[in-house]
Amino acid sequence: MVIVDIVYFGLALIIAINDTFFKQAPHYTIADIILRISILLPLIFFVVQGKSKYAKVLYITLWIVLLADTLLPVSLPLGMGVFLVAHLFNSYNFSQYIDFCKEKLLSILLPALFAYGVALGLYFYFLFSHENLLFKIFTAIYLVVITLAWSFSMTNYVQSKAKWALMASIGMFLFFCTDFQVAYTSIAEQKIPFEGFVNAFTYYTGLFLMSKATQFVET
Repeated sequence: MVIVDIVYFGLALIIAINDTFFKQAPHYTIADIILRISILLPLIFFVVQGKSKYAKVLYITLWIVLLADTLLPVSLPLGMGVFLVAHLFNSYNFSQYIDFCKEKLLSILLPALFAYGVALGLYFYFLFSHENLLFKIFTAIYLVVITLAWSFSMTNYVQSKAKWALMASIGMFLFFCTDFQVAYTSIAEQKIPFEGFVNAFTYYTGLFLMSKATQFVET
């Protein structure tokens, strides 16, 4: 499995270099799609393991993510739309392990208040000033869904204190960071220093942690 991890993060480094230095190259888009498909295959076929409910839903989610990554270089709105579906699956996946009884209400409300507080702060400070109304509406809807997934992932850990839940919640937080970066740089047309490396680190580390967590879930 160590070899799989090395291959995975090696491909992530190549993607980071490609995104940082070769975006204007003639065959960048084709290379980008091939790399983004290739890097997810080790997760799908080797890293995701076990027969837990979490592993089964995540396996489907990763195929949806692969489709989104394939579409994103060709059509940003379509790619983000598919990512929205992926985060609906993430929200459902984490909700499977939440105890929604009233005695556990604080363990649900506090992560939700924290996650949505962060999301709303970022949205209004960095994105709301954008002139396009459709951008504002779609981004708001997208943030509601992905923040729900992040909130539920934190609730999983707060309620269970399980190793897999901690790994998955950190991974989901990094996924959230990645999608905010995409909105900030691609749609709001702002710049982040070394964007390719920052994006690759948050995105692929996040997916890896969420996938690796399947190996620690008790069925």
